[in-house]
Amino acid sequence: MKNRLMSHLLSGLAAAAFFAMPALAQDAAPATTDAAASAPATEQPATEEAKPAAEQPKAEESVAAEKTETPVAEQATAQPAQEQPAEQTAAAQPAEEPKAEEAKPEEAAAPAENTNPGEVANAAGNALDMLKASMNEGTSEAQMQVKYNGEVEFDAYTGNVWVEDDLNHSYASTFDLNFEIQFNEKWSAFVGLEADDETTDPPAMYNGAYIQYQPAEFFAVKAGDLTFSEGAFVAYYDYDDPADNAAGMKEHDIRGLEIDLAGFILGIGFGRGDNDWADNEGAKVYNVHAAYEFDYAGQHLRPYVDYKSFQETQHNELHAGIEAGLSLGGFGFRAVYGFHGDYLKDDGEVVKGQDWTSTAHTFLAEPSFELGMFEIQTTAFYALIDRGDAVEDASDLDNGEIPEYFFAYAEPALKLAEFIKLGIPVEYHTHTLDDDDETAATFDVGGRIYITPVENLEITAFGMVDMPIQDNKDDDVLRFGVETVFSF
Repeated sequence: MKNRLMSHLLSGLAAAAFFAMPALAQDAAPATTDAAASAPATEQPATEEAKPAAEQPKAEESVAAEKTETPVAEQATAQPAQEQPAEQTAAAQPAEEPKAEEAKPEEAAAPAENTNPGEVANAAGNALDMLKASMNEGTSEAQMQVKYNGEVEFDAYTGNVWVEDDLNHSYASTFDLNFEIQFNEKWSAFVGLEADDETTDPPAMYNGAYIQYQPAEFFAVKAGDLTFSEGAFVAYYDYDDPADNAAGMKEHDIRGLEIDLAGFILGIGFGRGDNDWADNEGAKVYNVHAAYEFDYAGQHLRPYVDYKSFQETQHNELHAGIEAGLSLGGFGFRAVYGFHGDYLKDDGEVVKGQDWTSTAHTFLAEPSFELGMFEIQTTAFYALIDRGDAVEDASDLDNGEIPEYFFAYAEPALKLAEFIKLGIPVEYHTHTLDDDDETAATFDVGGRIYITPVENLEITAFGMVDMPIQDNKDDDVLRFGVETVFSF
């Protein structure tokens, strides 16, 4: 009897201890949570492994002492043991959160492209280190890759179809072929051929070549035949070739050196082609060009300066200005200010008693808007020109860079289908650089059809009526044309 009583007493104590374990574990949980939060994440697995190892003997003793317990009691006993790992996981979360917070500053520190002029100085130091390292490299094996691209345009135009004489026509043809040669990951080269003239068979000619060393994406050095232009007319179709016209500076060709560093561009060399001039002793022109390219979140900013010396009495030329652009959804705006000066140092030395200093300030605005099937492009251009005492065509202001002192253009267009667009251009032109001359002004209106049946192929057909206004006594003109352009 005493033995049976003792046995039941021991069994009751064991069962009470067994049921008390979850409560003790819950009381100890806050301390465990604090310890887990303060402990390094790498130590947590060892702590979690130690707990089951310490609790396992107790559970085995309880089961051995009370084998007669009901399944319900076993389930109630097992339930807190299943919930405990979830509490341990929740306690481990604070140790993981600081890692996510530590990663945020790294993302914020990622450099944006061309957003801070101070990056140029840092990039210059890195570029210098790269150049020093390259001096210790031997001649590497070439891994040749040759790519080519080009563009072809052939146009046909009529004269005034309203004249009583025979119908006249004219042509224009262009062929550009460019080759890019990749020697290895750092060294490459470029060579181009061009044929361009107002005829059906323009002669092809060499259009320049250069080599390039680019050890990093933000740094490159070019040597050879280089071309610089600034502030081109983008929206208006008739002045969109920077080789002929620009609000900032039309193309200047040099043979020399160019350095591209984190958006900063510096070029220096001797003039070539139409950018050169020679006397009896030989070619004279040298040219220096600098610009900085700033692009960020649809905003564009590009200040530039270009100095050209003829090494002739007081004859030098300066271009300077800034181009800015903004894009917000379907709205776009582009603006250019340009300064063009010639004979800047003249003080009566070119021709006695005369000052040939010539200057021009140009202003270009190109707003555009696109919404669904509708779009509109516009252009407004004005130039303040002062030739000084220079005779006509003696100054570089008369080289065709500025096509006329004022013109305005707007072309609303509607997409009739995915590959067909109909535009209605409305234009006003002064057709002169003299703001006192009103004898050449015209008001032009017509229609243009743009057909793009496949990518890289565009056919444009148009008809325009040119009506003389103000003091212009010319006849009205009706003209047509077709322009076909494809690239590859």
